[in-house]
Formats: sequence, C-alpha cells, structure tokens
Amino acid sequence: MNRLFLPLLLLVAGCQSGSPSPTAAASAAPTESAAATLPGPWASAAPPSAPPSAGPPAREFAGAAHILVAYKGAMGAAKTITRSKADAKKRAEEALSKLRGDKATFEQLVNEYSDDTASKPAGGKLGNFERNVMPPAFSDATFNLAVGGVSEVVETPRGFHIIRRTQ
Repeated sequence: MNRLFLPLLLLVAGCQSGSPSPTAAASAAPTESAAATLPGPWASAAPPSAPPSAGPPAREFAGAAHILVAYKGAMGAAKTITRSKADAKKRAEEALSKLRGDKATFEQLVNEYSDDTASKPAGGKLGNFERNVMPPAFSDATFNLAVGGVSEVVETPRGFHIIRRTQ
C-alpha cells in the first residue's frame, strides 16, 4: 500500500471507532524520516532554514528637480514635440553648459528648456521618492549626487534629464 495513504487510513479507522488509538494518532503525522520518502510538500529531506534576519532592507529616499528634454516618440512626450533624439540630447547639453557656466539658474533653465509640464511650475521639483520608483538611470544619477549636486545629461525612456538633488 502507498506510504502516503497508510497514516490517513489509520487515522480514519481510529476516528470511526470513537477514539483514535495512540498508534493511529502517532502515525498520522509524517515524521522527519518518513518525510524524506513522501511525495508532495513533505518531500524535502530537511526543513528549510532561513538565514538570520536583520530586518527588512533599509529604504532609500531622495529628492530631485530636473530639466527634461523630450523627443518625438519618447515615453510620455507631448504630440507637439517634433525634435529628434539627437536634437534633444544637444538641447539638454546646451542647458547643462549654461548652468555650469553660471549663465542661468536651474529654475530659469527649467522654464526655458524643460518639456515636463507637471514639474515646470515648481521649478522642476519632483519631490521625494524611493530609489526603485524612478527608472534605474534616473535613480542611479540622483542617489549618486550630493544634496545640491547636478548630474551630467541622463537618458531615460522619457528623454534627456539634467538632475539636481534636493534632498
């Protein structure tokens, strides 16, 4: 007879007699030695061991503002955007050059260059976010900056960004 059904049969037989026999109750649960030979969830030879837990991983947050220069076909780009990807990158590099040359403030460049209509009224500020919320290139650039630091031109599916870390 199949080893899996024997303990079940003994348990059912014990319940039908009114009180289970001690041997039926003892054999109803698979033992560690029997578990290695049983199919299904008892098939593992040893119980799984969990590594010592130091708690959940620390959550990382940062704040950022950005200048987004989109191109035709970029994710979320307005239908009015007609510039090519190469032109968008050149435009973002031009904005970064003005910022690095102290020819304009970040906020002025947001107003002049950014295609992000949602953050433009707030000077490009996106607020605070958790690392895994933004595209990897955007997150990596942001989290590698010191507060107040400005990134190089960063490409994401939405276009080309200049990122300033705010927090």
